[in-house]
Amino acid sequence: MASGLTFGTTSAPNNITTYLDSVFSTSIANYSKSLKDNIGASNAFLYDLLKGDMYQAADGGTYITEQLMYALAPMDSYDGYDELSTQTTDGITQAQFEWRQLASPISYNMKEVVQNQHKIIDLVDARINQSELGIREGWAQAFMWGAAASGGNIYDPKSNNINSSKSLDPIGRIIAYDPTVSRQVGGIDQSLQAWWRNKTATSTATTYSGYIYELENMYNNVALGTGGPCSHMLMDQVSYQLFIHAYFSVYKASPDALDFSYPFVGKKFLNAKVIMDDKVPDFYSNAIGTLNGGSIDPTTLTYGTCLYINKDFFKVRYWPQRDFELLKDENGKGFVKPINGDSRIGHIGWMGNVTCSNRRKQGVLVKIARSLT
Repeated sequence: MASGLTFGTTSAPNNITTYLDSVFSTSIANYSKSLKDNIGASNAFLYDLLKGDMYQAADGGTYITEQLMYALAPMDSYDGYDELSTQTTDGITQAQFEWRQLASPISYNMKEVVQNQHKIIDLVDARINQSELGIREGWAQAFMWGAAASGGNIYDPKSNNINSSKSLDPIGRIIAYDPTVSRQVGGIDQSLQAWWRNKTATSTATTYSGYIYELENMYNNVALGTGGPCSHMLMDQVSYQLFIHAYFSVYKASPDALDFSYPFVGKKFLNAKVIMDDKVPDFYSNAIGTLNGGSIDPTTLTYGTCLYINKDFFKVRYWPQRDFELLKDENGKGFVKPINGDSRIGHIGWMGNVTCSNRRKQGVLVKIARSLT
């Protein structure tokens, strides 16, 4: 039965009973699609990630699996009645990514219900927005920074200090500065499998023309082989501004603009979107910038970073019944009353992880200088 609050006695001429559990549940159900859009609105790459075909449902099971093809069947010629090859090709395996669970609380107490009798919808909206803001920032930080915000590494997932559970696999794990280090990515040790490594390069450019050459060289490196070039180039603010100046210095023109409906700062380079994101860490230094007024101060990064992402092989997989939905118990109840409290607690939950099916099509350029000539 839903929790409620009755004003007055049953014999009184008027009494009011307010049940907020159903109001919250209905509001969240109607809001879940907008919630994903709003989460993406806080981060340039997450915007494309959650709104496009990189955000896909996953089947249930012990792990989230991605089929990997690291060798192709051989082709050879024949003539007339020649015997055709029946050789079996070994070259298909699976990457297995762990399910990760995230949740943000929504709560209200009975005093708030009394105080907001005439503005119940405002109270509900405020609580949902409060939870949304927590998910938005938590998602962006877990994805872009990993454990770095709590003193760890950008390539390790953020851990819960209380129960040691892990958050999303961060982008620094999927696309590593040093992919030869012994580390499991999707259950495969990247140090033992050369085909399971992203491309990486360390910038030495001191001039605009040298910088453009390095950007183009990495673009071509990740484009090699089947699967096409990268779709996104993700940069910190200073590296992005240097790109704009370098492009003009070399080509005597400004880079093409993105679609005017795109809500973030960005340009085009070859066939890729070049987008600026303040949460891009310094991969070379294994460090993040300093938060100042809700955004990263770009001057606190020692070096710049440019991530090359091919969206055809980079995904966020989610469980459809945990796609920013209100978590419910076996009786279908979403809010509970603590034994020793006069409040109601619910949670918006998500379950899934970041995955990759071809790391060779991803890349990173690190140690980009803070100024060029």
